[in-house]
Amino acid sequence: MGYFGGTGGGTTPPAGANRQVQFNDNGAFGADAGLVFNKAVKTLAVGGPVKAVGAFFTAQNIAPPDTELANGQMAIFFDADSNRVRFRARNLSGQLRQGQVNLGSA
Repeated sequence: MGYFGGTGGGTTPPAGANRQVQFNDNGAFGADAGLVFNKAVKTLAVGGPVKAVGAFFTAQNIAPPDTELANGQMAIFFDADSNRVRFRARNLSGQLRQGQVNLGSA
């Protein structure tokens, strides 16, 4: 059997600019300038809150609503106004706990 070439279908160019992460956007390739991967240094840059759903923690730059914390989860976030790293945690009994670390002056 030989190779059957054709002109049907074509190719789909990648979505977004160089280094932007692609994702399924309602059945089409999508990308966003706020989601960039640099494979040379193995870093993922996210231009917004980062939320690890189903994990034991989330890391955000703003406080998450208390209702988003499930039992056994912790949220860590940076409060730029007070120069503090704050955290909230909900224990397995559903009690909400919180604390902070003062980063001091630069």
